Amino acid sequence: MACYHDLIFQPDMLTAMRKDGTTIHFSRQEHALLLQFIRHPHTLITRSELLEALGGKSGKLSERNIDYLVNRLRKRLGDTARDSRFIATRYGDGYVWVADPVKSKPISAFLLVGPVYGSSDDQDAMGDFPGQLASAIAAAAGGQQTVIPCPDWNPDPQGHDDLDFTLDISTHIETDHVHLALALREGRSRRIIGTFRRTWLQDGDYDPIDDLSHEIACALWRHASLTDTGSEVDLMSLDVGARWPEAVAYLHLERENGPAGPEIPVMLALNNYEKLIRSIYNAPMTRAAWGTLEAEIEDLALRALPDAHDNPQLLLAIAKLLRFINRGYLELAARLTDEALGCSTSFAEVYAMKGQIQASSGKIGAAVALYDKAIRMIEPNSRFHAHLLILKIFSLMAEDNRAAAYNAIVDLHSIVPVNKAPFGLLFVPPKTRQLCSDAERMLAAMSQEDGRHLSGYMFNAWARQFQKYEHQQNVLKGFTCHLQRHHGSTSIDLDVAKRFPNLMASVTGAQANNHPANELSSFVYLSSGRSRL
Repeated sequence: MACYHDLIFQPDMLTAMRKDGTTIHFSRQEHALLLQFIRHPHTLITRSELLEALGGKSGKLSERNIDYLVNRLRKRLGDTARDSRFIATRYGDGYVWVADPVKSKPISAFLLVGPVYGSSDDQDAMGDFPGQLASAIAAAAGGQQTVIPCPDWNPDPQGHDDLDFTLDISTHIETDHVHLALALREGRSRRIIGTFRRTWLQDGDYDPIDDLSHEIACALWRHASLTDTGSEVDLMSLDVGARWPEAVAYLHLERENGPAGPEIPVMLALNNYEKLIRSIYNAPMTRAAWGTLEAEIEDLALRALPDAHDNPQLLLAIAKLLRFINRGYLELAARLTDEALGCSTSFAEVYAMKGQIQASSGKIGAAVALYDKAIRMIEPNSRFHAHLLILKIFSLMAEDNRAAAYNAIVDLHSIVPVNKAPFGLLFVPPKTRQLCSDAERMLAAMSQEDGRHLSGYMFNAWARQFQKYEHQQNVLKGFTCHLQRHHGSTSIDLDVAKRFPNLMASVTGAQANNHPANELSSFVYLSSGRSRL
């Protein structure tokens, strides 16, 4: 889109919109003149050149008629010959386009409510509906997402706006009824992921904002949950608040009010999964509480499975959940992933899941190859890129390939800093006498109870999914080594200590070797890191 003064022109230049929402439509002749002017700014264009630009659209026009057409175009633009903002007259010679394009700052938001389509009268009757709806959606999403109203926004494939989602609104009023149609789209692909309709009496008491905002928030949460971009990425930046609390309540309400398809139980299971992944920064969870949530995940996922076979996203979500709870479903998870591959259009998500299956089975090389394949298919420096790198790092740690893990952590740090939160401590290598100052400070600030909580969390969430004992131990040994160096062996979770007695050996004599991953002064914990997400 091009913007000149108060007008925003569509890429085809057939229409323009004023800041008040008024749309201007240009005739074929006006459009031809407009293109000629904009393509040659600040350049004298003679009447004969303008006539030539009309080509077959000129009919029986002569140069004497050009003045009339230019003045008509000026009127459309809100311009005058005396005070020219767009087209200046060079008497006796021709005309000059004098307007310069206005460079607008890219818009960045989780959800943009707009554009709004409809006649000016219909839009006026809606009042501040877009703004009220945006505020309600933000509240329904837990107040943690940026939702902005922008009724006059127009999509531009060549633009630089950074939008996760947009919400098109179309409205018209007929026989005292307000008709509203909304289309929820992915911000980058513009693919429609949800539609909503409402009709009500214009003078009635019905207000659609409350139930509509909850329905939209729920649709956003469903899409975000089923598109596995990694809950753990938020942990790198201490974004640990409960996600979508209102949407989760809405899902429970839907489930209670009628027969639910497979989507709702999978969503609720994914919500439990997120609780477990995010529990790293919450009060320590007992084994019984963790087990209860996993039992609910198992029940919800298996109940949904019979009706999920025609939906590859649901199959991948169920496969992820069954692998995570580590209750003997790895072969089933592998079959579901293969089934999803046959009908999914998101190959990167399938390869990410296949990589996790291979890693759990002990085939680390195959897992890393699949993660790398998925990385080549996605947007660099995206949230999904960070998610894949985290999966890759844990797999390389399991194989005790600290050199390759170091390189992957450096790549991750270029996207989101790993030194800002304790989750990054899970990546530290064992054979190092001292870590960087940020890591040492975080370790020193922990209590023994914190250490027991984090070591237990690391096993439950990231180590036990590897079937080989040595792989589990390799994942744990870096963090537990440095935790004991600071706080002694009683800082390790009791179950972890019993399962891995070798981790409880003295760390006082640990020597640093010449491995690049042990040069922690230049390891991933660099204070200058800034998140690209």
